[in-house]
Amino acid sequence: MIGPRGSRRIGWLQRALHDQGAPAAHVFDYETLLAEPARLLEALAQAPDAIVKLESPGEAPALHQALVLRGWELSGAAGDAPLPAAHGELVHQQFWYAGFADVLASLPAGPRYLNAPADLACMSDKLRCQHLLADAGVTVPPLFGAISGYEDLCAQLRDAACERVFIKARYGSSGAGVLAYARNRDGREVAYGSAELVEQDGRWRVFNSLRQRRYDRHSDIARLVDLLAEQGAYIERWIPKPTVPGSDGRRYDVRVVALDGQPRQRVARMSAGALTNLHLGNARTQLDALLDADAITHLQAATAKAAAAFPASRMIGFDLIVRGTRSWVLEANGFGDLLLDLRHDGRTTYEDQALLAPARSAINEYAHA
Repeated sequence: MIGPRGSRRIGWLQRALHDQGAPAAHVFDYETLLAEPARLLEALAQAPDAIVKLESPGEAPALHQALVLRGWELSGAAGDAPLPAAHGELVHQQFWYAGFADVLASLPAGPRYLNAPADLACMSDKLRCQHLLADAGVTVPPLFGAISGYEDLCAQLRDAACERVFIKARYGSSGAGVLAYARNRDGREVAYGSAELVEQDGRWRVFNSLRQRRYDRHSDIARLVDLLAEQGAYIERWIPKPTVPGSDGRRYDVRVVALDGQPRQRVARMSAGALTNLHLGNARTQLDALLDADAITHLQAATAKAAAAFPASRMIGFDLIVRGTRSWVLEANGFGDLLLDLRHDGRTTYEDQALLAPARSAINEYAHA
């Protein structure tokens, strides 16, 4: 496994390997990869048959900053180097992505990756990923494309005669930088999301919050959209999520994890707000209570079709809206296996992965710098 030092995700897969009696996986951290890339080649040469899982580089502030600086240097941007982000701050996401994509592109082509580096780079660019899915015949919310700021947002909505869209951070994750935006013909507008707009020392900043917020002041919305667009943002048509019966108006979407192209673990995510991400305090519920057999069959077929767009990747999480026999894929997530205690055929996502492990483990002496 390649991941950040101290990653919880790595710990959960190691536990699954231990529970099934398999040897512990070799761990090679991103920090060492950035500093001494040749050491990864040495480690891979010692275990040519190993499956290599690339973990999310999140939850590691120093690693995040190293990737930002790598991307900034590659961009040739003028001015001083970006300063480290404050805790929860959404800033320099375009540089972070450029740095991470460069790391992925530098990896050797030979290993048996659980998810291919090129696919992870694509799925980490949400707009590019949605275009790839659409080109593969997967139904996604209609895409307007990238925006350069608030004025561009308004111009695109006027041209399309559209009043409701989702504004999404192109390189974000876990709902960070996502806004549900609506405007009326009389000019009134509102935006919902977990982004927190903060003024500090005479400048405006955006932070990812665990509480969903409502913005209805024009100046706040314009600032927020401009700050998000500066880092890469795009818009897509707002597809209303279905309502949970008897829930006082809560709505839901579905997360499904596919393994080798087949849908396995799945859960409905309910929210009273626009975002359904579980880390925002939203609740899980069983799909059987919401979808009939025909809808479940259609959900599975839609997931399998989306997974087929990434034939070199074995485990992908997909977010979907399902209405009867219609569905829209909202996102493909190459790190979408973080669904603890959610089982299919008695196994979690990590237990599924543990069963893929070769009989022999990788060499362990290269674990950390």
